[in-house]
Order: sequence, then C-alpha cells, then structure tokens
Amino acid sequence: MDIYITLSVLASVFYLGAGMYPLKLRRCNLEWSFLLIAIALALWALTSTLLHTTSGVYSLIFYMLSGLSIILLPALFLNFALVLSADDERPGKFTVIPIIPSFLFIYLLLVASLVKPGDIHDLLSWTGDFRGLFEAYMVGYLAVAVSLIWNHARVAPSHRERNMTTLIFITSSFSLIAALIVTTLIPSSPQNMNTLGQIVGMIGAAGIVHGMANYHPPSMSPSLAGESIIDKVTDLVVLLDAEGGVTKLNQRAESELGVDSAGDWRDIVAPEHHGKLEREFEDIRERASSSRGDYHHRPLSIEYLRSDGERLPVKLFISLIREGADVVGYSMVAQDLRHTLRLRDRIEETEKSEKLTRMRLHEFRTLNEAIIRINHSNSPDELFRNVMVLLNEHLGLSEGAVYLMRDGVLKPMGDGFIIDNPEEILGEMDDAVLVRDDLIAVALRHDDKTLGFMVFRNGHEPDEYELRLLETMGGEAASTLKRIFYEKRLVESLEEKELLLREIHHRVKNNLQVISSLLNLQSSYIDDPGITGVLRDSQGRIMSMSMIHEKLYRSGNLADVDVRGYIEGLARSIMFSYMRPDQRVDLRFEIEDIKLNVDTIMPLGLIVNELVTNAFKYAFPDGGGEVRVSLGRDGDGFLLTVADDGVGLPDDFNLDSLKSLGMLLVRNLTEQLNGELEYTSNGGAEFRVRFSEIQYKKRF
Repeated sequence: MDIYITLSVLASVFYLGAGMYPLKLRRCNLEWSFLLIAIALALWALTSTLLHTTSGVYSLIFYMLSGLSIILLPALFLNFALVLSADDERPGKFTVIPIIPSFLFIYLLLVASLVKPGDIHDLLSWTGDFRGLFEAYMVGYLAVAVSLIWNHARVAPSHRERNMTTLIFITSSFSLIAALIVTTLIPSSPQNMNTLGQIVGMIGAAGIVHGMANYHPPSMSPSLAGESIIDKVTDLVVLLDAEGGVTKLNQRAESELGVDSAGDWRDIVAPEHHGKLEREFEDIRERASSSRGDYHHRPLSIEYLRSDGERLPVKLFISLIREGADVVGYSMVAQDLRHTLRLRDRIEETEKSEKLTRMRLHEFRTLNEAIIRINHSNSPDELFRNVMVLLNEHLGLSEGAVYLMRDGVLKPMGDGFIIDNPEEILGEMDDAVLVRDDLIAVALRHDDKTLGFMVFRNGHEPDEYELRLLETMGGEAASTLKRIFYEKRLVESLEEKELLLREIHHRVKNNLQVISSLLNLQSSYIDDPGITGVLRDSQGRIMSMSMIHEKLYRSGNLADVDVRGYIEGLARSIMFSYMRPDQRVDLRFEIEDIKLNVDTIMPLGLIVNELVTNAFKYAFPDGGGEVRVSLGRDGDGFLLTVADDGVGLPDDFNLDSLKSLGMLLVRNLTEQLNGELEYTSNGGAEFRVRFSEIQYKKRF
C-alpha cells in the first residue's frame, strides 16, 4: 500500500478517535461540535490522499469529497468557537447559521465551478472571482473563530476554563499559521504538502483534545457540593467510619488541630473525655436502633487536643450517618468555644469595670464638692475647718493641725495638735504628700512656693485615690489661702486686680488639670477602647482650655495673648499624646506673629485641638506623614489651616450631616467666631477656617 494512503488512513483514524475521546468524559455541546470538526478532518485526510492516487471518475469523486470537507471546516470551527465562548448563563448550541455561506461554495463546487481542465488535483481551482470570495470566506471565518477563542481565554469565569481556552487558542493558531506556511511558502509536491498538512492538523487536534480533557471546568455534583460545604463551614467537622476511624477532617479542623489526618477519634480528643464520648457513641447506636431517621445527640462540652499539646474547648455534636438501614459512620461537628469564653470573661470584666466606674464617679463628685467648699472659704479658719470636715468625712482623719510659714518660720495655726519638729517634716516633703507611720503631711504649695503644710494623725496606709484627694485638697487649700491673703490688696489696686485675675486663671488651670488627671485615672480602670477614646478626647479638650488659662496666667493680659506659642505648644502636646511609637509624623507650623484676645483664642484653641487630634487619630493608620498648622491674616480677618497628607476624609463626609462630637464642636465654634469652615480631601485632608477677632469685653 502506498505510504501516503497509509498515512492518510492513520490520520483519519486519529481524527475520529480524537473527536470521540472527549465524548467519553462528558457529552456537551462543545464535545459534539468538536466531533463534527474531527469528522471533516478525517474525510479531508482520506480523500485528499486518494485524490492523488486515482484518476477518472474516482478522482473527481474524491475531489468533491475533499472539497466538501475543506468548505465545511471553517464553518464548523467557527461554530466550535461560538459554543466555547458562550455565556455561562446561556450555554452555546450548535447552529446552522455559520454554515449557510458554505452552501454557496458547495453548490459552486458541484455545479457551477467544477475544475479547470487538467487541474483535477488543484483543490482551490475556482474560476474567476469565486476563488477570491472563497479565500475571503476561509480567512474571515478562521480569523473570527480564533478571535472569539482568544477573547474567551481572557474573560472566562474560571481558572480551569481560561487554561483550556488558552491551550485551544495556541494549538489552533499554530495549526492555521503552519498550514499557511506549508501552502504558500514551501515548494513541494501535492502529496508532500498533504502529508505536512495532516501532521499539522493532528498536532492541532491533539492540543484541543488535551485542553478539553484536562482543563474543562468541573460540573456540579452532590458529592462535590458536599465536600465543598464541609470545607467551607466555620465549625470543625470530623467524619468517622462505623468503627470510629477518622475518614476526613475539613480545612478548619486541620488548621485548628494542626493535623491533616488521624487514625482514630481518640487521637484528637483529650484523654479525660474518652469515656464520656464512648458512652455517647453507645447511646447513639442504641437510640438509633429504635429510630427510623438519623439520631442527633445532645451537645457535649469537651476539649480537643492540638498537635502542639494545647487544648481547644469545643461544643461537640455527634450525628449518625446512614445509608438506608445500614450505619456507615458518624459526623462530629464541633463549635470553637474560645471566642465564647473570651466574650464571657469580657462581660464579667465589663460588669466589674462598670461597678468601678460608678464608684469613681461618686469619688469624682465628692472631690468636686470638696473643691467647691474649699474655694468658697473666706478666711483661713473657715478654710481649714472645711478641710478637716471633708477629710474626716471621706478619709476618717479626725485630728489635724496646720503650720504656716510666717516671716520664714513655721508657726501653728488654730487649735490643732502640736508636733515636736515641724521643720523636719517640711524638709522631708519632696512630694505633695508625706506618709509616716503615725502622720500624714500635706504640703501647701502655690506657684512653686511653700506656704506651710497640714498634718494629720495616720490610722491607715492611704491608697492612690486617697493620696490624690489629699494632694488636690492641699493644692486647692494653698490656692485659696493665697487668695485669702491677697484678696484685700487685689481689690485696692489695679496691680492687685491683675494678680487676682492671674490667680483665677491659675485656679481654673489647676481645676482643669485635676479633671484631666481624674479622667486619666478613670481611663486606667476601663478596658473598653470606645470609652477610653472618649475620655482621651475629653482630656485633649480640657488640655486646650487649660493651656489658654496658663497663657493668661503668665501674661495677665486678656486682650493680647500670643497665638503662636499657644498653638505650637498645644499641637505638640497632642502629637505626644496620640502618636504611636511606630509612627513618624512631622509637625510643621506656619504661624504669623498675631495677638488675639481671650474671647477669640478660646474657641480657636478648641478648633485647633479637634482638627489636629483628628489628624493624628485617623490620617495615618498604616504609617507616618506630615501635619501642617498655619495661621495668618486674610484681608480684614484671619485664616486657620490644618492639613495632613494622610488617607483623606471618608467618602460620605458631609458638614451638614455630622455625627462626630468633635466635628460638631468645630462647626459650632466656627459659627461662634462668625467664621466659615471649608474642607478638601485630595491626597490627604485640609480644613480651612476663616474668622474675625471677636471684640473683647473688658471685665473691669
């Protein structure tokens, strides 16, 4: 037998086998459309070779059959591409529409444009314009088909389908390019060209079959769905056979237990729970013997044993798995109780914290009442009577004495008990409170000057709250005592009036610092981040007002306060409070030499506090950056700008629908300054406040 005939027969058999092989795996529209291509290729491989080995009427018949297969091949390949690239929601089906133009060429082949005389072996022997039309049909159809395959290789919904389509695109493109080269560029005999074409075609068909067989997207099945559901559930699922051997662990169980397989359920259960589970398995079997359905037992609280030796508390549910009347195994579904136990502990801690908060609030009210009573004292005798009443009521200190510095000498005041060496006690008082075995001494210090001390009989060791209460009362008593000493002179002269005003600001500053300290103390007893954040924000606002009073106390001029030093000190204090150790935030100032009165700088300072605090809290969640604060003249008024290069404002940020207390304060304080508030969020956040100085109202 001629070698070319043998090769064509083998190629035909190969094409038919390649077309039927995918149908053994699945029978979908894609596999059927490829079978039609394989049949056309098999017909072409056989008839094109027989065409060159026969003559007469047989040669004409083989020519017609070969031409028929070549005419249909582009249409069948385009149909295959349409089925492959169809939408998943509307699977592609074989359609005759792409084949309709091929009917014209079949008609021309059979009737109108047979062959040129003497060119019976020329497969493209169309006459006149029909040859160009046929070539346009061939190239156009194949180009559209390859384009559809390439596009689907990029947009296919699944990874496997993209791999399959990419492989089909590569092999089909290779076959088309190789066929073009063999046909146009390689001079050879018709039989050699046919042989090379068959080899190229078999390579392309093999690649398409490989892609369809190995990368076709898997279809849904109950077993696949069941395995997927088991692996995706958040509980720990362990499946056992009828003898208790472990057959499967889902991904959560493997991850939490640190194992990927186990021989027996006892390998993953803590030893002390083995007996309990054995009784449960026995109870399940007994109850299931009298029940038609699968028996689900009550939950058990046990501990799983991890591979590293740690224990995992779980709530376990055991179910019987049946197939008909036969018991085939068990399912053990366990809920991780670690989060539940942590939540229970947090609830207990929260209840404890709430109880402690109520107690501290009571202490705060007590301290506030004590400060009010001390500050309202009008004479030294009244002052220390009030102090003794308060300390006896709240600390149980019933006996005390007061020593004041008079002309450089400590002298007792009132009818308190006498101590042998008051100078020795004063010399030991490095802190505001000195605790001895038998005495508690509280310094009376004001403006870094010691006015004396109070001393009490000590019956117990004071705790932190009691020490703070004593320190606060000592500071307030010293401030009030100083006020009492200088009150008359302050009323008589302008200088004394200014001194009194500074004392008032100093007292306000001290009171605000006491409140800030109490909030700080309060936050140490609270574990809730939300509450501690609110307390911390409140401390920042109190600090802003306290620093204003500090400036007023230092300068004594309410109508001419240095803005630059105040804003820079306030912003740096906020940076030290809110910047995390792992952050690197640069603070830059552009503040002109401006003096403002107290009625203007008070709301301005609160605005700066809120905007700079928000920048450090929210602008840099994953790193550092820069915060810029600028203040300068803007026409007849002033322009304050607080900007950062952080993550910017939320998409839903709107000044007209604010819910944040801080931003509500900014908006209301801007209105108090008769100003305008603007903001931008492009590569960070920037707030601009245009305002005018409020006319200062003199107090005297």
